[in-house]
Amino acid sequence: MQLLQTKKVKWTLLAVTWTFIFIILILPLILVVSQAFAHGWRAYLTTVSSLVTLQAINLTVAATLISIGFNLVFGVSAAWLIAFYDFPGKRLLNALIDLPFSVSPVIAGLIFILTFGRGGWLAPLFDAIHIQIVFAPPAIFLTTIFVTFPFVAREVISVLEAKGREEEQTAALLGANLSQIMRQITFPAIKTPLATGLVLATARALGEFGAVAVVSGNIRGKTLTLSLLVQTLYNDFKFNDAFAVATILLATTVLVVTLKRRVLRRQTGKV
Repeated sequence: MQLLQTKKVKWTLLAVTWTFIFIILILPLILVVSQAFAHGWRAYLTTVSSLVTLQAINLTVAATLISIGFNLVFGVSAAWLIAFYDFPGKRLLNALIDLPFSVSPVIAGLIFILTFGRGGWLAPLFDAIHIQIVFAPPAIFLTTIFVTFPFVAREVISVLEAKGREEEQTAALLGANLSQIMRQITFPAIKTPLATGLVLATARALGEFGAVAVVSGNIRGKTLTLSLLVQTLYNDFKFNDAFAVATILLATTVLVVTLKRRVLRRQTGKV
């Protein structure tokens, strides 16, 4: 115990931690911001307000909002099902929810190409109704949903399983309907993990690169998200423009982290 309380150990750990944080996190962020403004505010504003950038922002926001909506419905539904019901395949469903955590985003993109791309299993169906999935926004929406759908479900499942079924079962026996049970019993218990899951899903959706890069085709003005636009500009040797667009993602990341900390602060009162 005395070893842990010595100033030498404390300052050594502080030095190691802050050195690592500075080299891996703070220094790169400083370089991104400095390069973004290397040619001045006017050049920066011209880049971030250009038509290509605005289209990338719109597509990124659309994919994020669609994935959040899906996460909200699927996450709560799956959590309710797994926590409160016993059924064949329950363990399999519980395991499959974690699949996007272990599957590479690039592999996920390839799966969607094999499913919806030319010659894919479902391609004839969508060709018949004249809907293009791959190399179009729908593919970006689908892959974003795929990589984000575990977040809400996993956060809420753990809380509902720890909470147990007794309160909901008692309310049902007393005549409460599903809407009343959800509104008065379940939602107050899951609102914090639900908010945490949605924040995490938002952060992942905003910055997703690997899966959308495979299915998007990198078509300017059509299938470029912000992360893909950064890569495209960088590959075109427009380094300052790439860093300027990257600051948009950086700003949204800071906002998301702030929201997550506020959610956790409400939950624990310590963060």
